[in-house]
Amino acid sequence: MIAAACSRVLDRALAQDPEFSRLRNAGRSTLACLVTATLDVWWTLQHHQDITLAAPGTLFAMIAPLFLRESRLSSWLVSLFLLYCCACASFAASALIASQPELRYAGLLLVVFVGMLCQPLGPRAVGSALLALVAFYLGLYLHPSHEKLLAMLGVMASAPLVVAVVGRVVLPMAPRDGEWRAFARALYHGASSARTRAGAAARGAGRLCARLRLPRLADVATLTRGHRHLAWRTAALATISALLAMLAGSELSEDRSMWAVISTFVVFLGTHSREDTLARVAKRLAGTLAGAAVSALLVIAFPHAAGVLIAAMALSVFGWAYFILHAYARGVFFITMLVGLVYGQLGFAIVPLAKLRIEEVVAGCLISVAVAVLLMPSAAARAAKAQAEENAGLAVVEVEANLAAD
Repeated sequence: MIAAACSRVLDRALAQDPEFSRLRNAGRSTLACLVTATLDVWWTLQHHQDITLAAPGTLFAMIAPLFLRESRLSSWLVSLFLLYCCACASFAASALIASQPELRYAGLLLVVFVGMLCQPLGPRAVGSALLALVAFYLGLYLHPSHEKLLAMLGVMASAPLVVAVVGRVVLPMAPRDGEWRAFARALYHGASSARTRAGAAARGAGRLCARLRLPRLADVATLTRGHRHLAWRTAALATISALLAMLAGSELSEDRSMWAVISTFVVFLGTHSREDTLARVAKRLAGTLAGAAVSALLVIAFPHAAGVLIAAMALSVFGWAYFILHAYARGVFFITMLVGLVYGQLGFAIVPLAKLRIEEVVAGCLISVAVAVLLMPSAAARAAKAQAEENAGLAVVEVEANLAAD
């Protein structure tokens, strides 16, 4: 009976998380974050440095593993290098301009715009955008001196090394033993399909050379439509929302206004209609309210139990990494709880801080809702536009067929 129950639980878990990919991703993120934090904090204590030197590297090790999806080592390392460069460049730039209000605001809006613009380019671009925004916030908040900035960047160099060891050695992405046969079959069929496509491409090239005088309108239409357009509309709306959130957040707290800006960024990330945005806002508000309440209760209940709070932080990192990409409200709950626990450990008054975080997030979400309702298309309008584009494509193909017949 116990074996049958365990089998049912395993089958249900596999149905919800095929091949336990989410579990492995969360494990990579949590382990890399813990190892990086331990190494960096140990180094700072040994050299009698400020513990905040460990913050950039720890944050990078927590976020980067979620966006390293490539199975090939070379592509994986390229993604890791790009994520690391974006995080370092954004952190250094924000630290250098933190004392100049005009430049810091302009730089923040530029990071939001470029990050949102490039989001259709895949996980590598989304991860770079998210890391750049969070690193920019960290640079503005910590505002390190030039010497401290160089020390932070030096300590941060350990993070990609830890991520590489955890992601490729400790918890690798290679197929498991039971998957090698399926992997070999897929490889064989992939090679056969590649040969078939190569032959078709050669024949198509021959026909194209023979018909150069006839323009292929369908091909032109396909190229112009493309499946990887830059998100110009979303980038513009997110930047407008970020500007308004920055102004509103500054009225609440000059030091915490970035919480409102980050809310607008993540609300628009991956959304394409006002319905998507409203659903994302509802999930973010629910997760923030619950996470702020739980973190405040934990800090108040265990004020001197550092071990309990550190264990809760590790659990928060794991929960955030596990849920954020498929169950957004739960992911927001865990990241909000993590923020509250970290600030509580640093000695901040947790209740006013939790209240301020809720206010900043609410401000950012309300601004996002207003911009989405006024300027974003509805889901029905997007569906109608997609249908119109499909009909236009069919019309182009029909025109080309008629020209060919003539």
